[in-house]
Amino acid sequence: MKQTVLSPWAEVDQSHLFGLSPRLDTLNGKTIGMFGDFMNVATFMLQVVEQHIRIAFPEAKFSYFRYMTETTDIAKDTAVKAEFDTWLSGVDCVLAFYGAVPSSSLFLGYNAAYMEKQGKPTVMSVVPRTYSAGLRGVKARCVPGLRVVSFQPEVLDIFGRSDLDQTAKNMGAGTAELVRQLIAGLTQPLSEEELHPTPVSQDLATKTFSGTQDELSDLFYSYGFTNGTPIKLPTREAVDEMLRGTDLSPNHVVAKIPPMMGLATVEKIAVNAVMAGCLPIYLPVLIAAVEATMDPRIYLEGWCCSQSTWGPVLTLSGRICRDIGFNTADHSLTPAFRANATIARAFGYIMMNIGGVRPGVEDLSEMGHEFRLGFCMGDDPDSNPWKPLHTDFGFAEDDSAVTMFWPQEHRVSTCTTVPAVLKALCKMDPYGWDPGLSVILTPKCAKMMADAGWTKERILTYIVEYARKPAKEVDLGWLVQNNHPPKTVDLPLDMEASTRTFWSTDHMFLTVSGGQAGCMVTVLGGGGDHGGPSCAKIHLPKDWDALVTQYRTGKPNYIAY
Repeated sequence: MKQTVLSPWAEVDQSHLFGLSPRLDTLNGKTIGMFGDFMNVATFMLQVVEQHIRIAFPEAKFSYFRYMTETTDIAKDTAVKAEFDTWLSGVDCVLAFYGAVPSSSLFLGYNAAYMEKQGKPTVMSVVPRTYSAGLRGVKARCVPGLRVVSFQPEVLDIFGRSDLDQTAKNMGAGTAELVRQLIAGLTQPLSEEELHPTPVSQDLATKTFSGTQDELSDLFYSYGFTNGTPIKLPTREAVDEMLRGTDLSPNHVVAKIPPMMGLATVEKIAVNAVMAGCLPIYLPVLIAAVEATMDPRIYLEGWCCSQSTWGPVLTLSGRICRDIGFNTADHSLTPAFRANATIARAFGYIMMNIGGVRPGVEDLSEMGHEFRLGFCMGDDPDSNPWKPLHTDFGFAEDDSAVTMFWPQEHRVSTCTTVPAVLKALCKMDPYGWDPGLSVILTPKCAKMMADAGWTKERILTYIVEYARKPAKEVDLGWLVQNNHPPKTVDLPLDMEASTRTFWSTDHMFLTVSGGQAGCMVTVLGGGGDHGGPSCAKIHLPKDWDALVTQYRTGKPNYIAY
């Protein structure tokens, strides 16, 4: 039977498109701004390019600015914006390098677009693999015509452990062609479309599709709307029923989700929730998850477009867990039950179809992770000896909330004593300095710690104080040169001593989840000051109790054998 369904793909705001700044007649006598991103090699490459440009334009002048923050755009960086604007006012045009990894390419696009908007002709250089991420960055900032040059060095250490001579050698014979394209990008006259960009068609976001279940499932997969697993068709009737889960208007924009800056209307969130198999009582959770994800404490673009393995973890807390039948007991970290599985799946679809985070296109994680498209767990509302998780973020105890965190790795330990728990918690060695940490204790383990006088804050403070590793194991070539160590670190380190693994509790939190039998500890590591955590209150509709009565499902009634 053929059915008509709504599109899960989001529209983007195209009301403020910017045309390019007028190009220069010549580079002679002009000051060329050489903008390098946080990787050392960017500056080396710009110096090589300068040598070549000087041959063609001996009267050209050059001014350098290196932006040391990987996952921030300058327009929002109050710490350096004034200094940067002063520098930008003194140049006539800009070459922006280097876009070697997806997240840095995206933010390089943001920054290149900002410079173009300030009236400075700008050309950006990225490697072919990250071209789509860089292009997404300039489009997200409404400068779709910005000139982007794709350049692949023969061999190049992106972490900048080489020097100028080595970089010149590694750039190889293609350097001359790169310089030719850069010069053309600054001087070649603009086309009518570059001057006055026209909005792109949003037909894919606004149209409806008709077909059978199998036809539409295959079609949606071909468009990249799903991961290929069967979906529930988002018919008008199904979406309208899903919308009963909120009192918000279907057209209400919850957020603009990067990197596409798709308009996350309530209706688009509902469409993706239907596809994932959610029930209407799950919709308030997803709306809150989108809100929490857009919190400034989570630099979403840095994670969703990273070549690494960060992934979003949603933690529910409060009465919502009981109301919707969310599993916080045995298998609490397993998507084995409807609420846990479909909420996580829906969040992944929201990121793909509204945020435009598509594996292999914007999401260029080299190996991926089981968390990558969403993972959902709960803070046990019945067996927690401490106050629920959301109270740590200032919400009332009787509220419900979603906490977002973007870890990279996890480890599980069985611990039957307080010292064993503390030892296990101090073994975690996630990537980077001042990384984030989510601590998950089973109810039995949490009770043991609480009975011994340990509060959540005391446990997390203990980790900061006693989780250590040899300083010589710290990759200073990466962490220091690329601006990753926390500001509290005194450098240089004593390589013969130990150093902290964590530098504060700012990016840590503790939850209680799991079965009642064992005493187990799970830690999710990574994220740090770029990955949260952040927390958003879940707002329930007026007829919530009636919805819960109608839709609440728990564990299946397994067939006896």
